[in-house]
Parts: sequence; structure tokens; C-alpha cells
Amino acid sequence: MKYKDQKENEARIKADLISKEMPPFVRQFFMTEENHLSGMTLYSYASQLKTFFEFLAANNPYFASKDIRSISTDDMGLLTDADIAEFLHDLRMPKKRKSNSGYSVCSETTIMHYMVSLNRLFNYLAAHRYIRSNPVELIKRGRVKKKEIVYLERDEKKDFMSVIESGEGLTNRQKKFHDLKTSKRDTAICTIFLDTGIRVSELVGMNINDINFIKHGIRVFRKGGNFDTVYMSDKAEEVLSDYLENGRPSYKPSDKEEAVFLNRSGSRISVRSVEKLVKKYMLSSVPDKADRITPHKLRTTFAENMLLKTGDVEKVQKLMGHSSISSTMHYVTSTEEAIEAVRNLSQD
Repeated sequence: MKYKDQKENEARIKADLISKEMPPFVRQFFMTEENHLSGMTLYSYASQLKTFFEFLAANNPYFASKDIRSISTDDMGLLTDADIAEFLHDLRMPKKRKSNSGYSVCSETTIMHYMVSLNRLFNYLAAHRYIRSNPVELIKRGRVKKKEIVYLERDEKKDFMSVIESGEGLTNRQKKFHDLKTSKRDTAICTIFLDTGIRVSELVGMNINDINFIKHGIRVFRKGGNFDTVYMSDKAEEVLSDYLENGRPSYKPSDKEEAVFLNRSGSRISVRSVEKLVKKYMLSSVPDKADRITPHKLRTTFAENMLLKTGDVEKVQKLMGHSSISSTMHYVTSTEEAIEAVRNLSQD
């Protein structure tokens, strides 16, 4: 089974298992949604709705005596916007972490995701006339603060890639593992990130037959469940080709292994491993950004670079694989270089 199909199936199975722990109408809701949503989206909705029902059982007097699976559509019709607001308030409250003595809170972005899943469920109930109206619609959406856009400047990119290729700056222990095959693999991984802007999940999911050197493209499985093609520069093709010919065989993969990027066991590399290798090289090249630069920030670096060079948000939207241009707008910023370039325009 292909990696992409395996991950999609795993997510759908997890979502289905969670839905069985909830009221029957929730399972019906998922059955109407599953034909047009990806497995990961379904799993996200299922997890969030489970948290909502667990909150009702623990905090709402009416639901306290009910088993979650016994909650009916009539019960849902009793919920008001005040009940929804109470749940959202609870999400915002700092809570003890299980792993240590610190506190964690839900970001406004996460709370918005909860509202989306709740809104879809209540819209479903209202559309089928199980309830009179959707109480979520009465809740005013919070304003999500625009986060600082962190990315690598031109010189930082050079320093980052230089450490990957040479191993200079790594600790003695890290240098022991920085052999020819590792440097070729990691150089290819980070070059592809910076050259195409693909997500870490898309890179990890790449198979040999997804690469087309004749058309300079890589077929990727996008976040929304669709396939897309991203295009490589001549430099990226050269680095990737070198890894496939001289680096990948050193990992001694089985004849059945389809993955492009491998771990030391010769199997598909994991998302976590890619995250760790990016941080390792950041600590040795641009340490002041090491805690903030992740594979996703390499994607941000690509977006910022393309926006600066093209000035075309719609083109960058296509390159990033965003379904909505509003997603691309999160990457729009004014860099020092861009500000300097237009400093005299007011005089024209």
C-alpha cells in the first residue's frame, strides 16, 4: 500500500473509532462528511467534537447524568450560545500539562478550528431539522493576531546549506554520523524545501515514481487530499539526482521500498526525523533562529522569496498549494530589502 493511502486510511480509521464513542447522530454526521473531506480533517473534527462532549458531561448539569453515547438530538436542541461560549472559555483557560508543572492554553487559531467543527455539526443538525437553529452562529469570532513571520534571509540560507553540505559547526558526535550519504540526503531534503515550498508531510510522502526529471516536476499529495505537481530548479534537480544515484543506495533499501528519503534502517524517513535534522543544522548555522525555524518555516522562506521576486500573490498561492488566497496572505510581509527597494517611490 502506498504511504499516502496508508496515512489517509489510518486517519479515517481513527476518526471512525472516535465517532463510535459519541452519539449516533454524530456518526451519521461523519458519514455525510467523509466523501468530501480528507482523513486528517475528519480525524481533527472527531477529536474536537469528542472534547466538546466530554466538556458537557463534566461541566453541564443537564448532561452530567448522561452517557455521551446516549445524548439525543433533542438534548442538542437545548444547547444555547451561552453553553458554546462556556466551552470556548474553558478552552482559553490555562491548564496543567501532564508532562510537567507548566501550563498550556489553546491559541485563538485552535479555538477557531473548534468553532468550525462545532458549526458544521450544528449546521448538519439544523439542516435535518433536529434542532431549530445553530447556536454557534451567535458567537462572535475572535480576532486571530497575525503572527510574526519568521524565515531565513539570503545569507542565513547560505550558512544553513553550507553546514549541511560540509558538516562544519556540528558537534563531534554529530560529525560521526555526518557521512557522505547523510549529507547528500539532508542537502536534498532542505534544497527541496527551499526550492519548492512543499510541506514536510508532502516531502516525507514522496516516492521515486513521483519524480519526473524530464518535466522537472515532483508529484505531491496535498494537505486537502489532492495531487499536485511542484517544479524544481536546475540546482534542485542536480542535488536530488546526486542523492538518488550516490546517497540513497547507501541506505540499502529493499527492492519494495518506494520512498525517496530514507532513515538509517533503509525505510521511509519520519516527519519527526526531518524536524530534528532541520533543527540540528539551524543550531550550527543560525543559532539565534534555531528555536523558530522548522520545516514549515523553510516553506515560509520559499513563500517570502517568491513574493519578493514576483510580487504575485496568486502565483504564490498556486505554488504553495493553497486552496484559498487568504492562506497565502499569512505569508505576506515587508522585508527590509523590500522596504529599501521602494524608498524613493514617493518622489516619482
